Amino acid sequence: MTTDLETIGMLRDSLERYAADNYAFNDRLGMLKDSSGYNEKVWNDLAEFGFLTLRLPEDMDGLDGDANSVGALMEVVGKYLMQEPFLISGILSTTLVARLGDAGQRERLLQGLGSGQMLFSCSLEHADDCLLEDNRLSGRLDLVIHGDAAHGFLVAVRTGAGEIKLGLVNASAPGVQRNPCRLLDGRGAARVVLDNAEVELLDTPADGLSIEQHIDLLVDEANAALCAEACGMIDALLNTTNDYLKVRTQFGRPLATNQALQHRMADLYLLRQEAFALTRAAERAISQPAAERSRIVSGARAYISQAARKVANEAVQMHGGLGITEELNVSHFYRRIMLLNNLLGGRDQHFSRFVESSLGAA
Repeated sequence: MTTDLETIGMLRDSLERYAADNYAFNDRLGMLKDSSGYNEKVWNDLAEFGFLTLRLPEDMDGLDGDANSVGALMEVVGKYLMQEPFLISGILSTTLVARLGDAGQRERLLQGLGSGQMLFSCSLEHADDCLLEDNRLSGRLDLVIHGDAAHGFLVAVRTGAGEIKLGLVNASAPGVQRNPCRLLDGRGAARVVLDNAEVELLDTPADGLSIEQHIDLLVDEANAALCAEACGMIDALLNTTNDYLKVRTQFGRPLATNQALQHRMADLYLLRQEAFALTRAAERAISQPAAERSRIVSGARAYISQAARKVANEAVQMHGGLGITEELNVSHFYRRIMLLNNLLGGRDQHFSRFVESSLGAA
């Protein structure tokens, strides 16, 4: 599963141009008022331009893209604070179906996911919160991202024998109740209650890995993608803050001439370089053995979580009171970073995982 550098650059540039033309900050403010928490026209455009086929296999006219190609697009997603379920449905859900579905499931589901007509959400961290009996599922799924708009939920469950299984639940099936809510950054989500809901199992991996190993791999891939998204936000915050310091004057001089602020900005640019380097390392680690992969990805995620928060805090402070207003993008980046830092394990969880795996490898 590879994508050459030329294709990656083309994909990044294409999405960057589209976002620059259609995802200005004021446009995004209007999208936040949409009941679904994202813009359906943008979602359809992403499908039409082929971005949702990034993880489809080549035999289904997909790009079979690797972690580097996902990261390149996620940087743009972060830079423009895109609300659409690109990561959740277009990347993670599509990857799960492609890897674990049988021939019939792949044929039936992947075309819909690639065209954007189907929208799936994932709940991979609640295996012990659901009970699977006779292909019926009962339990609770707390805070499923884009669960308010999803057509189906891919749910990791543990059987009575202790095995991990992956099931697909139709969101409109009997026994499925979802309570919509909004996340800190304005995206839609839902709390889902399953009461003896029918589930379709996806459990036919063809590569010898167990379902649990596949889920662990996907979670690491998701964390590498979140690192790339954080890099996009760090980049945007630094550009915004740098521009502000050049035009904001105090005592007749631009703030950018203040030596203390120059030193603070220099420190932030060093954090940016480190975050990008660690993200590239996490993306390369996806192809390594599981133990080394998880160590590198968690180390990158822990450091980048802290770096992104530092940059967001500094951006707010340097903008002063403007930094917390709804009308300035800085406050929106701040909220997105706070949310991102708590997805798929927070900074402390990943730091602990990194330390334990590093000591174990010593």
